[in-house]
Amino acid sequence: MTSHGPTVAQAAVPMCSRPDEVAYWLAQHGEPVCGPVTITRIGFGQSNITSLIRDARNREWVLREPPGGTRRGSAHDVHREAGIIAGLAGTEVPVAPVVGTGQARAGGVFFVMRRVPGTPLESEADAEELTTDQRYALGGQVITTLAGLHQVAPPVIGLAAPPTPYVQRQISRISEVWERMGSGSEHDAAWRAVRTKLVDGQPISPNPPVIMHGDYRLSNVLVDGGQLTAVLDWELCTVGDPMVDLAWLLDDWRAPGEPAIVMPSPTRVGGFPSRDEMVDRYVEATGFATTGLHYYRGFTQWRAAGLLQGVLVRRRSGAMGQHGAVDLDELDRSIATLLETAAGHLEEHSC
Repeated sequence: MTSHGPTVAQAAVPMCSRPDEVAYWLAQHGEPVCGPVTITRIGFGQSNITSLIRDARNREWVLREPPGGTRRGSAHDVHREAGIIAGLAGTEVPVAPVVGTGQARAGGVFFVMRRVPGTPLESEADAEELTTDQRYALGGQVITTLAGLHQVAPPVIGLAAPPTPYVQRQISRISEVWERMGSGSEHDAAWRAVRTKLVDGQPISPNPPVIMHGDYRLSNVLVDGGQLTAVLDWELCTVGDPMVDLAWLLDDWRAPGEPAIVMPSPTRVGGFPSRDEMVDRYVEATGFATTGLHYYRGFTQWRAAGLLQGVLVRRRSGAMGQHGAVDLDELDRSIATLLETAAGHLEEHSC
């Protein structure tokens, strides 16, 4: 039988290593590409690959593609991600214009966006380049943008609410991953203890299902001169509970003096609105109830610990290469910190 789909071996050759093919694709899609292009991987994400394309006249585009394989319907489905971004282009949520989607001759799928001015804040050093006033104003833009996203009707981007609540789906999904990656590890008992509390204490949300970004934080937005210019990395976007998106952002919104974890938190330099101010602005903009926010923060930190355990195992095996490499001992400590703080939030929730 003849196979009409790409093989895993074929898909393992990414477009970021095929500049001539990328230049041809851009020209075929009406982009004013001039001369040969260079392609450089950017960002420190542990999932889909992001690369910067630059032509001879310094015009730039952004390439997104999976790290390997072409399985559709997963978090690595870049064609789905492109569709979400294209759907949001007509809303108040700032996104980069999508040029198009494609499939490489070697079989891998990808999509290309036009480059939007700005860079993500990926570290405290990045945040220090902004003035204190710019940091405070940016915090307001970040939370207002999240509130705006949560008020866009899901059908606008072609999504509908799944029948199972988001938190329930995620507990099941992360548990499956943990059985493969974390079972028997030094964090296993703590992780399972938090999971039990999450299952037993899950609140009924008073808020409607919304479009969730799924990984909303400062390292996933572009900032130019203190202004938020675009929201990036929509691969985890789905319809679900707005409090999960809010809690995930608050976890990243660390104050000066709070313990650092392996994923840098730019807000630790100071000058940003406090977590309480961010929550107040969100409620004012959406009218949503933040009932059970401690539960959601326990959930998101438990979820983050599970995801980092997967990264730890893959890093130890050498499966992720050297790009975005992290200190494995620090990664291990971060998992312990997240599980400890998750348990603390759940204690607050039960009081």
